[in-house]
Amino acid sequence: MKTKDNFIKLRDELKTYNKEYYNSNPSIDDSRYDHLKKKYEHLLFNNPELKQFDDLGIGTPPSSKFEKFRHYEPMLSLSNSFSISDSEDFFEKAKNFLKKTNLNYIFNVDCKIDGVSLSLIYKNNKLFKAITRGDGLIGEEITENVLGIRGIPKFLKSCKSDLIEIRGEVFFFRNDFEKLNKQFEKKDQFSNPRNAASGSLRQINSEITKDRPLRFIPHGYGKFTNKNEFLNFEEFLSFCKKNNFDQTGYAKKFTNLKNIYNYISEIEKKRLSINFDIDGMVIKISDLNLQIMLGSTNKFPRWAIAAKFSSEEALTQVKKIELQIGRTGAITPVARLKPINIGGVIVSNATLHNFDEIIRKDIRIDDFVWVKRAGDVIPYVTKVDFKKRKKTSKAFDVPKKCLCGSQIIKVDDEAVQRCSATKNLCKYQNLESFKHFVSKKAMNIDGLGEKLIEKFISLNLISNKIDIYKLENHKDKIVKLEGFGEKSFLNLINSINKSKATSLSRYLFSLGLRYLGENNSELISLYFKNKIRFKNFIQSKKLRERLENIDGLGEKAINSFINYFSDKNNLEESFAILDMLEIKEIENNKINLNKSILFTGTLKKMSRDRAKELAKKKGYKIASNVSKSLDILVFGEKSGSKLKKAKDLKINILNEKDFLNLIN
Repeated sequence: MKTKDNFIKLRDELKTYNKEYYNSNPSIDDSRYDHLKKKYEHLLFNNPELKQFDDLGIGTPPSSKFEKFRHYEPMLSLSNSFSISDSEDFFEKAKNFLKKTNLNYIFNVDCKIDGVSLSLIYKNNKLFKAITRGDGLIGEEITENVLGIRGIPKFLKSCKSDLIEIRGEVFFFRNDFEKLNKQFEKKDQFSNPRNAASGSLRQINSEITKDRPLRFIPHGYGKFTNKNEFLNFEEFLSFCKKNNFDQTGYAKKFTNLKNIYNYISEIEKKRLSINFDIDGMVIKISDLNLQIMLGSTNKFPRWAIAAKFSSEEALTQVKKIELQIGRTGAITPVARLKPINIGGVIVSNATLHNFDEIIRKDIRIDDFVWVKRAGDVIPYVTKVDFKKRKKTSKAFDVPKKCLCGSQIIKVDDEAVQRCSATKNLCKYQNLESFKHFVSKKAMNIDGLGEKLIEKFISLNLISNKIDIYKLENHKDKIVKLEGFGEKSFLNLINSINKSKATSLSRYLFSLGLRYLGENNSELISLYFKNKIRFKNFIQSKKLRERLENIDGLGEKAINSFINYFSDKNNLEESFAILDMLEIKEIENNKINLNKSILFTGTLKKMSRDRAKELAKKKGYKIASNVSKSLDILVFGEKSGSKLKKAKDLKINILNEKDFLNLIN
């Protein structure tokens, strides 16, 4: 019963993601989707009784915005392969299906373009209809929209069939995608070229579609009336060339999978030099007679498979190495990359962690590097491809000064280096301090982003945090700013006023002290309970003694706290802010003050931040890693090594439902 419920729940979840993907607003990236789809197929394979509930289908039902059109032949998806063994199993099953175990295949391999599927129907050599995939059986008729797309001929010059379906991908070149995105405000920009292609192709106003530099490359065929039109995939490609369809230029013929996977590895390394996004290669049995004999399941052809690239890692080029200065003066070198699509997300920046890491990995400007992006982890460089390095390349010159001109210093026992100036003297620290103060986990002032903070600083409207709460006095100046107005101003002021009702822990976290993250802010707030008691003890001679009595608060956090409030300016500013805030007293109902909890993986009913907040309200300390001292691990989807380690240490492990039962 549990397996059936899990399967149905996963099926419905995938249906939602299919709809989002088809309408160009996916809420998860490709690697996460592939993981869930693989889990779905695994459940189906190992539990045949679940087939009666398998109505996932392909794509999503066509929109009512367009005329519907039934495909002459189903427009199927492809089964995915993540290794050579997956592909070997797939084509071995094809031999078993044909009952020809000694059959030697001829394969055709070509790029799997990360675009939007389209079927073009030609009647008597003239373009008749253009149909989206839809649910694989019925698509949307968008003929008017495709007339301006490069690579779609209106007439065929060399075709024997009275009717023929040419199927392929609509997509953007990367440079065209970047130009298109620059036309929109940042909040309205497309997350990747595939989403842009989908959003552009299915416009009600066909003039919008025609105005965008979309392209089309064929990857297959549906129905065609002359059986001798082409007898294998190589002949199909030749047919396309004669009829002025564009091609990838990377299609090749092979007779064994080992050579195919060597070629796939070669293409994966050079995908950066290909001017359109690909997320793998398609391996097809070339012979049309074999394709017909093999046929398809209700979802996939039995004669073709998509060999997916690693969804978490890709090769790209370092264009620049720049410095980021944090609110506490920490300096993080960042690689500015040639944009690359990793798991459905365009990555153009990667952290280099610190200068020692750059030296250890010998990362240089113009190097080709492998960049990894996994789940919520910030993209980072795993290694350099030294074979691609230019002979003229020079080692990175570690800077001695911060961007503000102050000396860079290294503190003992710390890998990170810091700006020697205080935030009052370093404008970069100052800006980061403001950004942290208004952030979601701190005072949560929506609408006050980095650019607006910079504008307010340049106009001398804010010089310290308390000035944010006085912006209402500068209405005349603010409403005249470009992109602003009466409504925007009122929204901002409402958000600022709303932030005044907060918790003591959020307020403490917003101050941005070193070693005072969410967990330590929560520990201190639980001890002081209300803002009056907090203000009294801050100025007490017994402050250190009080802080040392807080279980779990370390010496570095205590020193940071005391040093911050011993500064007269910090004390006055923080008290002035505190006086404006409405902070509820913390009740003595915390039953888990000495218990720690850690969250890993993706939760379904809430974000991890929300889960942490609920746990903290019940008095749990939020842990950062798995150790013997951890009391509870709450796991979600794709939990990874933390879950395994917790099992090994025999830590109490809960799923999301168990966690909700616990706190309720």
